[in-house]
Amino acid sequence: MPLSTVSRSALILAVAVLAIGTAGCGSSGNKSPSRTSTTPAASGTTAPGGPTSTGAAGASDNIAIQDFKFSPDPLNVKQGSKVTVAILDDNVPHSVTADDGSFDTGIFMKSTGPKTITVSHGGTIHYHCQVHNFMKGTINAT
Repeated sequence: MPLSTVSRSALILAVAVLAIGTAGCGSSGNKSPSRTSTTPAASGTTAPGGPTSTGAAGASDNIAIQDFKFSPDPLNVKQGSKVTVAILDDNVPHSVTADDGSFDTGIFMKSTGPKTITVSHGGTIHYHCQVHNFMKGTINAT
């Protein structure tokens, strides 16, 4: 059975993220609890800053979720960038949720991703996984 366009895109994205992720892999590794959102997981497309939908972004603006870590951490992007988030090999749900509420992938699985977020403002944006509160990351937007 041939791969669908979405499956091929996800595979290409995963390979690109892997290549980028191995060059600068890391995470805070901090196991302390973080503030988590109590809003339900979202799906569908909304305006920048809100929940996001499946999509693709430039190859350099990616966050990989692997071994319960975000990579790269920190991610440096331009304000307004679209960032693609992909779960590489964890067979559990994750999210990328901004602590300030400016973006949220909603809770998703590898099979329902990748997801796209929009970095709507500049500065340092801390984010976390709603499911695993020890997973934390940072985006620096200029």
